Amino acid sequence: MQKMTPGTIVRVRRERWRITDVRPYDDCQVITVTGITPGRAESARHFLTPFDLVVPVGRRSSARGVRGSPWRRACRALVAADAPPGCLQTAVRAGIDLLPHQLAPALAIVRGLGCRILLADEVGLGKTVQAGLIVSELRAGGAVDRVLVLTPAGLRDQWLNELRARFGIDAAIADAAAVRVHASTLPAGVNPWTAWPIAIASLDYVKRADVLAAVAACRWDVVIVDEAHNAAADSDRHHAVRALAARASYVLLLTATPHSGDERTFESLCAIGDIDRRPILTFRRSRADAGIAATRRLHTLRVTPTAAERRMHRLLRDYADAVASEHGDLALALSVLQKRALSSAWALAESVERRLRVLDPIGAVDGEQLALPLDLQGELTADDEAPPWPAEVRLADVDRDRRLLRTIGAAARSAAGRESKVAALTRLLRRVAEPVLVFTEYRDTLRHVASAIDRPLVLLHGGMAADERRDALYAFRHGTAIVMLATDAAGEGLNFHDTCRFVINLELPWNPIRLEQRIGRVDRIGQRRRVHAVQLVAAGTAEIRLLDRLRARETAAHDAIATPAPEIRELNAHAGDEAIRLRGARMVMPSDAAAILGRLDATGPWITTPRGRWRRAVPAKRIELWRVNAEDEDGRLAGSKVLALVCDVERSNVLDALAQASHEWRGAVRIHAFASPRARLAREEAIVAVAAANAPDLYQPGLFDRRSERARLIADTAGATASCALDERRVRVQRQQNVTFRPPELLLVLAAP
Repeated sequence: MQKMTPGTIVRVRRERWRITDVRPYDDCQVITVTGITPGRAESARHFLTPFDLVVPVGRRSSARGVRGSPWRRACRALVAADAPPGCLQTAVRAGIDLLPHQLAPALAIVRGLGCRILLADEVGLGKTVQAGLIVSELRAGGAVDRVLVLTPAGLRDQWLNELRARFGIDAAIADAAAVRVHASTLPAGVNPWTAWPIAIASLDYVKRADVLAAVAACRWDVVIVDEAHNAAADSDRHHAVRALAARASYVLLLTATPHSGDERTFESLCAIGDIDRRPILTFRRSRADAGIAATRRLHTLRVTPTAAERRMHRLLRDYADAVASEHGDLALALSVLQKRALSSAWALAESVERRLRVLDPIGAVDGEQLALPLDLQGELTADDEAPPWPAEVRLADVDRDRRLLRTIGAAARSAAGRESKVAALTRLLRRVAEPVLVFTEYRDTLRHVASAIDRPLVLLHGGMAADERRDALYAFRHGTAIVMLATDAAGEGLNFHDTCRFVINLELPWNPIRLEQRIGRVDRIGQRRRVHAVQLVAAGTAEIRLLDRLRARETAAHDAIATPAPEIRELNAHAGDEAIRLRGARMVMPSDAAAILGRLDATGPWITTPRGRWRRAVPAKRIELWRVNAEDEDGRLAGSKVLALVCDVERSNVLDALAQASHEWRGAVRIHAFASPRARLAREEAIVAVAAANAPDLYQPGLFDRRSERARLIADTAGATASCALDERRVRVQRQQNVTFRPPELLLVLAAP
């Protein structure tokens, strides 16, 4: 079987390609190639030898004469593609703005500083771009093959489009329908999740026990968790993410709001994927750190409650005092009712009415219906539904309890007829002749407010399917609706910076994370106007005290993660230099660089003669551009260096001059070949050690509950997969560290007549 090496031009199926990666196996090789012919430039294909006939195209030894224009374009393409060891390879062609803060995390991974990263930049600074760039760089270096992106259901399409449009990465949305299709076409017993090299899935879908078993049984090189704060607390989401991240070589956690003021929750977030006690690399940059001017102006509008609303709040306080007198301090449980009242009188009335139905001795059997697991796609969320009535909030005297609740309910219904905040909102909407984004916490408040607004609007909440969400987003972005009413559960990750700049918070969320998330939907990179965020606060209520607590928690959260580690500060400085290098490469790179370099490699060195003003600018009679390639033991490209040689030396000394010019670069390549895979190898060794130490105990399978059996299956499969992957990785790392340098190749010659 003929050995192939990256950079070689080959002919396969009557077309020419450039080899970019070679994966050797016992009896075959997987050859990854990119096209170099018109119409095929940069398109990737995979061929399997010896089943596909891959024929190297011989390179001419004699120089080929070309005109000045193609020679200059080839020179520009070579200069743009030349990157020092430890720098970024794919960013120059990616569809992104070259901002230093977005390059730093990818540099950290490429240079082997760690395998777990928390991307905690402020909202709107491009965390999706940073994660996509990391994946792009790892794939270009042949370090990873399989990637799993866990995200809220509403962001799956956005991830799919971002990866494809910005980095040319083809991913697939993995939902129940897609899994069924794969299961029906694959051989029996084959895990459908193994069919996706890069899968994007809803976290709420993956967390289901039957789905998690299949997902965890696969080997994932990279696990990305978007809106990772949703998986920070003790929940099914948290346990699912921990199970998957603990077996992944690289873990990327993305959240603009990592710290809510609760230190234990933040520690739980940072511990995701921690198996070797190594601290997570945390990147937390503000707009000022990123060099982006602040465009936000906050407005707090104190709204005076109506007499009916004041009576409702007074009756609710009396009821809370009565409950507390019987059961002691129930501030946390009673806060649920207070949140509902501050959201809207209608929301409180709905909760009280449901509670009265439960207390009604005649209608008790018609209590709240249990939710059925009909969301097979993982698209819906109940986070914005009305919370259940706290079990502790009750009076021993049921008749008195029912009587007080009826009084509160009647007062709430009366107040809902003309709510002060709804009236303030309608006045604001009349004054703002622009699209407006309005947030509230609960779905029933959303519908109540929608009935009182007479402007074209759309709703966005957690109970909407994917196609309904797409229709709503399209209507808002294209001007059919000028008001979007959204809940927090549906608003995460959405980008409206090109649509509007006004955000109105109907009520204050009790968590500073949600407040920042709301405003961040419009205050992000690309917003060209000043952002206005209006907070409606009910005067004379607990919402005034809540505002002070939110500010205190926000300050505590900022102080907890404000100081970056020394290596991160140093890396940020290097990222600035890298951004300058990449911008320069972009300036000189021709649009068809890949095709030009392919033709240059296929036809041998090009020679041209300077003419006119260009001739007077050339200081020497002959300039040569040479390329030195470094490759590992598997034939994968470990580095490439373009050298310019002014031929005022004897021809017999050319190779010595090239060796001297590339000496420093060769040393950097060897250092990078050791440093880059070292962190991953250490992590994978820890993965196998943890799997061996946590071998599952004997278990007794149940007739109806198969959870223990599924857990055993996950542990056995994951342990075997991790062990095999580690053995394979050890061999690969050793072969990667054995770097050899190919003889220099002459590419371009500029010769004076």
